[in-house]
Amino acid sequence: ATTGELRRWERDGTAWRAVGAPVPVVVGRSGLLPAADKREGDGAAPAGRFALGDATGYGNKPRGVRLRYRVATPELRCVDDVAAPEYNTLTAAPVTWRSDEKMRRDDELYRYTIFVRHHDARAPGMGSCIFLHVWRDATSPTVGCTAMALADLRALLSWVDPATELVQLPRDEYEKRQRAWGLPAQRK
Repeated sequence: ATTGELRRWERDGTAWRAVGAPVPVVVGRSGLLPAADKREGDGAAPAGRFALGDATGYGNKPRGVRLRYRVATPELRCVDDVAAPEYNTLTAAPVTWRSDEKMRRDDELYRYTIFVRHHDARAPGMGSCIFLHVWRDATSPTVGCTAMALADLRALLSWVDPATELVQLPRDEYEKRQRAWGLPAQRK
């Protein structure tokens, strides 16, 4: 599947409380793949439990954003060159590497992004530059990121903090891990 729902939850003591309505999302054109099996260029979004990194955007930091925020200047890149020491990092060009992703695009897809820390070890070839970002539309998959409507991403940006985790799994895998990971029960 290349579509799904993002649900926000907060823990109130030992009980989970849903925050807002479910948000439609699109994921990689190859669906979801366990992060340990993810490879550069496979077209899959990573499945698992992940910390969130920096947020970026085309303008100044929006009010309420608690993540570290970087303005997406024309020089800001995410490096996807597996041979570069900067692999899977946001850094400013020009540095000598063979390929990168411009964080300031000519479209609105990266109007805002949140870096998904799907493998902090930055092992070459395990996939890079995975973000939560603005979708093209509700049916067009990404090349490995998770995307949603601009308004939904803005709401998410003002809600997450550095301790927020992203749990991104197919429904059956979520149900298998729900108790062990201490996750809220799925609504059918």
